[in-house]
Amino acid sequence: MRAEEVPTADEVDLVSQQVSVPFPDDYREFLLRYGGATVGAYPVFGLRVSDVMDHDRWALIDVTNEVRQSGVDGVSDWVIFSEDHSGNPIGMDADGKVWIFDHDFGGVTELASGFENYIRTQCLRI
Repeated sequence: MRAEEVPTADEVDLVSQQVSVPFPDDYREFLLRYGGATVGAYPVFGLRVSDVMDHDRWALIDVTNEVRQSGVDGVSDWVIFSEDHSGNPIGMDADGKVWIFDHDFGGVTELASGFENYIRTQCLRI
């Protein structure tokens, strides 16, 4: 389930600069192809909203800024691009590694070596 419109390359580059995290090629390509989407049961925040996403919680930059401002330890250098069903933020660091902050135990755990790996193993379970 993807957004009907997609962003331009300039828009994607601008958001990457605004969150101060370089987007890996696979995530950048995802944004350019889909804008934002739901993959499996998980939202993948982007620059456009898809019909099945929460219309108040879909914009990559807004969610990233919200999580950073909440004071959650360990996420200030991430771009938040998803969350699990408990509302735990899922983000990428500058090296492209995918992490989750678990509110229950109060710490971070690496989920995947990169965005594509996250999509395959966590969202699609392949």
